[in-house]
Amino acid sequence: MKIDQTNKKLMNSNKKNIEEIKKRIGDSPDIIIKKLSFMKNVIHVIFNETLCDQQIINKFILEYFVETPMKSNPENIVKYLSENIPTRKTTKISDFDTLFYNLFSGFTIILIDGEEEALSIETRFQLDSGIQEAKDEYVLKGPKDAFTENYQTNIGQIRRRIKTEKLWLKEVELGTKSKTKIGIMYVSDIANVELVEQVINKIKDIEIDAILGSNYVIETISENKRNVFPNYLSTERPDFVAMNLLEGRIAIIVENMQYVIIIPAVFVDFFHSTEDLYQKSINTTYTRLIRIAALLITLLVPAIYIAITTFNQEAIPESLIINFAAQRSGVPFPALIEAILMIITFEILRETNLRIPSTLGSALSIVGAIVLGEAAVSAGIVSPIMVIVVAITSISGLTVSSSDIINGIRWWRIIFIVLASVSGLLGVLIASILFILNLASIKSFGIPYLSPIAPYYKNNQGNSIFLFNKYKFFKRNSLTAKKNLYRSKEND
Repeated sequence: MKIDQTNKKLMNSNKKNIEEIKKRIGDSPDIIIKKLSFMKNVIHVIFNETLCDQQIINKFILEYFVETPMKSNPENIVKYLSENIPTRKTTKISDFDTLFYNLFSGFTIILIDGEEEALSIETRFQLDSGIQEAKDEYVLKGPKDAFTENYQTNIGQIRRRIKTEKLWLKEVELGTKSKTKIGIMYVSDIANVELVEQVINKIKDIEIDAILGSNYVIETISENKRNVFPNYLSTERPDFVAMNLLEGRIAIIVENMQYVIIIPAVFVDFFHSTEDLYQKSINTTYTRLIRIAALLITLLVPAIYIAITTFNQEAIPESLIINFAAQRSGVPFPALIEAILMIITFEILRETNLRIPSTLGSALSIVGAIVLGEAAVSAGIVSPIMVIVVAITSISGLTVSSSDIINGIRWWRIIFIVLASVSGLLGVLIASILFILNLASIKSFGIPYLSPIAPYYKNNQGNSIFLFNKYKFFKRNSLTAKKNLYRSKEND
């Protein structure tokens, strides 16, 4: 069912237009309406004082009307004002929907009595936090600027990195009440244009009253709604977006949101970092192998520990199993309950660290982990080895910065633990098979989620787990880039 939208045309009477405006906005006090006379015309200047820069309005609009000498009335007053008012962006509007969209976007509206067109002049005040250093994606080497809540600023940060006419921007307006701009950016001579059209059409089909974040868009158009793993990348770094656009990917910029969505994305992309291309390839490869190892640790270590202490004691040396048994001798809970209690405790500490002020977060989480762990062992609630296992597991899960992939790993860690407690190492094997099958079943906008490893694409192995100089400097990913697959003529 479509939401009703009005598109009433402006009338040639300022009195009627202003009555309609006041009626629709409930006579809100932050909407300022000033009546002026200019060249024998009655003019009303309308703006929202919370969104507009009043210095611009006073200096370039109100002073213009007051100080411009009276002359003969021009034949087309709307055209005359649009050409002569000394402001940046001036557009003509003829309906109330466009008028309200501009009014609540920080534009000043000029109504001329007797005319069915009005002028919209850009007078926006900068309400965002400004360009600051990236907070969630820590930068060791590379540019430190991050996206802001300002839509135009975000687009500008991308354009200043890719200075080509082939970087195209398509805009869609979503939300019958929020009127949120959605920008779709891509490099036209690299990206898959058919995929771009599909994405734009899916976005246009979204029917909702308000878009308040980028996830509103991506979760609606994604074919991966029920899976815990994301098939998109979310970033606050313009350089990372620029790199991916040059790989043939698509960037989705949402107004009032400081994170940009990149599609399509496959599983190995979450183990990549912007820093990778700023370092030597051999060092990057080593770092990626560490991240893969950390994934295996955070998924398998607690499950394997439960399996060998509960079912498969023969899988470890006798001296070690005696040591484990001695440590667990006073613990009243089975290994499954012990592991879940400790994992929940660490997750609570992690959430606390994220929510409280940064000046207290690190110190409180470290002290909390040490005190709670020591107290739990002293009280005989958990064994010392379980504290070590869960600590290693939790730390390893933080090597990936994407919160979307971390949340998916959380769920699967519990699945591994439960199956290990039921069937031992056989349960770990079953969980591993289910995990791989789950990943293999995902598609990211037509691309298999485990590619280029499964299915195996030999020509795209240069930037999957390993990074080779040939790929870094000369080749693009042929799964996402459909044209101009070589960055340089020196492609041998």
